[in-house]
Amino acid sequence: GATGGSGGRRKVACFHSLCKMAGAVAVAVHRQRAMEQREARKQFMEDQLRMNRYFTKYDKTNEGTLNKDELRALLKDLNDGVEATDDEFNYVFETADKSRTGDLSFGELKIALCTFKTYQRSKPFIDSVMHKYDEHKTGRLEFGDLKKMLTDIGGAEPSDEAVADVLERFGAKAKAKLTSASGGAETASDAQEDGIPTTQTVHAISYWYTHPKAVQDDEEGLERGASNKNQVETAGKSGSVCGGCCTS
Repeated sequence: GATGGSGGRRKVACFHSLCKMAGAVAVAVHRQRAMEQREARKQFMEDQLRMNRYFTKYDKTNEGTLNKDELRALLKDLNDGVEATDDEFNYVFETADKSRTGDLSFGELKIALCTFKTYQRSKPFIDSVMHKYDEHKTGRLEFGDLKKMLTDIGGAEPSDEAVADVLERFGAKAKAKLTSASGGAETASDAQEDGIPTTQTVHAISYWYTHPKAVQDDEEGLERGASNKNQVETAGKSGSVCGGCCTS
């Protein structure tokens, strides 16, 4: 009987100990959530103040929106006085202009700035890709450039149709040539229009990893593809919209 009583007391003590632990965990979780909520509110208020400052400074027409010229001026100041290229500006503006009004509202400006900052973080990787594959230095990946890059990524040469698919999706034109020699040599203007701009480089590479032709059977090709994929994922990582990515 004494043994049974002792065992029962131990069970009760163990139960109380577990209850204390569970209570401590619950308190810790509650505190963590409260801290995260405070940080989120703080970040939200900082974002609001930052956007207000931007509108006060750059909304020259006082319409409560930023037009293209006003956004260009803002991006230039955020980029150490370097003006965004037409490709970069159009990419940022078209991504942010959800209402398709031609002007950016308060919320759309937050998207624009986050898009621009995310692109800037990817720029070193993009520049290395363009340096290696942009043979004619047009600032865009033409058909031949793109095919070489996809060959290096996958470890085997893709078909012209597969390359054309990527070019159609991410090129500056809505259609792509199957070969640069079809119908004669391309002019410099054609090459400029047909290529994939720097702003779409990471998107095009990421798409290729889900493309059926990107999967190769040889081990060397798979290893090379995995290595390149890690670089793309690192370059393409982005924070939440204005979760600190819109700071100047």
